[in-house]
Amino acid sequence: MTENDVTVRDWTRTEIQALRQARRMSVREFAAYLGVSTRIVSRWERADAPAHPGPVNQTVLDTSLRQADADTRERFVHLVAERRGRDGEGGER
Repeated sequence: MTENDVTVRDWTRTEIQALRQARRMSVREFAAYLGVSTRIVSRWERADAPAHPGPVNQTVLDTSLRQADADTRERFVHLVAERRGRDGEGGER
């Protein structure tokens, strides 16, 4: 994954949290931005359960990442890499 061509095949807790934090949004702000409930974002980010956004929400997350500016995408890439390094190569998958 490079900053210029950032794609996510399967959105997991790691990528969802990284996107929210890269956008510098609270859970509430991120939920409103995506058009979902705060409860859904909180559930996606829970450490004790894998994230399972449905196809529509996966598309919303893809669009959010694609529309992010270069600085946000760079933060996203670094946050994902940092978390994968801390949690092990595969993260929580």
